[in-house]
Amino acid sequence: MTTKWTGVSLENVWLDVAGIGGMRFRPDPSVALPDRVEVYRILDGRGEPLPCTPAEHERWELAAVACLGRLSRALEDFYWAHGGTMIEIDLVTGRGSRYGIGRPRRWPGWERRVVERSARAQRVLALEVDRAVEEYRPVRAEVALRVTEARAARRAAMEAEQRATRHRRTVLDELALRRVWHHHRAGPGEPVLVRRVDLPGPGAAAVASEDSVTDSQELLTARELADALNALAVRAESPVDIRWDERARAATEAECLAREVRLTFLEWWHDLAGPGWRPGPDGPAPVFVPPGQRASPPRPSFGGTGMGGTGGFTGGHSYGGFGGY
Repeated sequence: MTTKWTGVSLENVWLDVAGIGGMRFRPDPSVALPDRVEVYRILDGRGEPLPCTPAEHERWELAAVACLGRLSRALEDFYWAHGGTMIEIDLVTGRGSRYGIGRPRRWPGWERRVVERSARAQRVLALEVDRAVEEYRPVRAEVALRVTEARAARRAAMEAEQRATRHRRTVLDELALRRVWHHHRAGPGEPVLVRRVDLPGPGAAAVASEDSVTDSQELLTARELADALNALAVRAESPVDIRWDERARAATEAECLAREVRLTFLEWWHDLAGPGWRPGPDGPAPVFVPPGQRASPPRPSFGGTGMGGTGGFTGGHSYGGFGGY
């Protein structure tokens, strides 16, 4: 079964019987005339999205058109019954035009005849409206049920996405707080080696043997590592060669996957260090910006007029104005 998407909109189709009857309309309290009829418009590309089959789409659209067409003809007959001379109503397209109905001639018994004529027209119109509504009712109920189901499905999907986002954030935050990362550079121009010390194997032994890691405080959390490497990249005069231990990358992805968070190591690192990193041959590499193209830090403003008086050093003491620390 082929499924397509359409748009629907529940619209109030106003009948405006008083306006159509004009100055010869006399409300009959015994006739129950609705002031509006609710119809689902089938709008491709607009309205509330709704799944349906092509056959359902056609049936829903034809039912709405049939209902609105019957109401249009009934309102035109209602107009003629009140003595109108020109009217055209098309509730399907929303177009229409008519001449107004003027005041009746005041012949003897004119008011009684106007009341009786208007009452008959209202009874006929009420029957036609009831028939149109009843014929459309099954389709209206079907579309209403589909709308309710679609809204429930969208709400459930949104709530599931929110739960997944919260879970992802929790997992990433927990992993980012573990103090297991270490980076080492033998000297200027040398590559930066990044490893995890909690992984078994020769890589961990090599890191543990380095004099720079004898103090456990030198181990970093992932967030601290991101700050350190970003700072290194910002100060660099040439591209920084960062080489990530392959086991550290694989273990980080596996830890996320074990907690139902699917993402690459680069995506994990972007969450910590920001988007200024690109894929490199040995893991994420910072995007190098030549020194002459880097944004300059904001300059302090000296002098000038401050609020309420003459300003001083921005960010320092302001004499006579709002400033200071």
